[in-house]
Amino acid sequence: MPVCAVLTTILWWWPQQSFATSNIIGWVLCALTTYIFMETNVVYSVIRLRTRMMACVWLVLASCLAFMHPFGTPAISAVCMALSYYLLFRCYQSYDSVAWIFHSFLFLGIGSLFAAVMLPMGLLYYLYLIGFLRSLTWRGFWAGIVGLGLPYIGWAAWCFLTDKTDSMLDFITLHFVWHPVSWEAITSLPVCWMVSMGVVTLLSLVGVFHYLQTKYNDKIRVRMILYIYTMQTILLIIYLFMQPQEFQNTMALLVVSACPLIAHYFSLTGSWLSNAFFFLSLLLCGAMAYLNLWMI
Repeated sequence: MPVCAVLTTILWWWPQQSFATSNIIGWVLCALTTYIFMETNVVYSVIRLRTRMMACVWLVLASCLAFMHPFGTPAISAVCMALSYYLLFRCYQSYDSVAWIFHSFLFLGIGSLFAAVMLPMGLLYYLYLIGFLRSLTWRGFWAGIVGLGLPYIGWAAWCFLTDKTDSMLDFITLHFVWHPVSWEAITSLPVCWMVSMGVVTLLSLVGVFHYLQTKYNDKIRVRMILYIYTMQTILLIIYLFMQPQEFQNTMALLVVSACPLIAHYFSLTGSWLSNAFFFLSLLLCGAMAYLNLWMI
């Protein structure tokens, strides 16, 4: 963990050879997301060992992706996603979880103002509450709707008071738009982004397959939590290839969702093949960092 923290700080400083205000705020948001990962593993025991691997994987991947460094929509949506997960898991088999549902959907709604793909996740959250967490009640249902809609109500009120209703309509028109699916949209991405997409997708799928093969070793609550991470990871990978125009925000959410699965794989395997893949992953992350920082 200390090595990853120092390495992340160095890579945060490297592209600009200085710490701009925007990068300092982005670094703080990255540190906050790291703390949320640490608390998630401590509270829910996502990994059966006493390890900081979830936070380490997040630090390595976030530091390799240069667009995560400044204060912007990827960094904000990532911390909102991590916090929303943490609050959602608090609802496990609890019928008195109205407050947790409200706050989980609240941060999901705040994040959707920056990453549009987070808004339809509200429907998935209801499915998770019914099928995996088994804690949805009628009051919880309405708490989720209020939490998801409250950021938009506040934002609409601010636009109305500042006489910026036109900008609000333009934002909705441009933010929630579905681009035609085409292979040319993927190939038109910068090389560093395509490499990053391939590396993160590979690590994510390895983590997914490993969990599905060894899920019987985990407790039921941990199994349900990892099922949610698995569903989110698979759907975000599909969305990433279907809407590459939203690469930065989707990639930030994918890294947040896949980190527990990647850490689960690296922490709980010890064969020669997994050790070889671990070193290969380090080389791939190094190449990804070099391409992203070199292109800048």
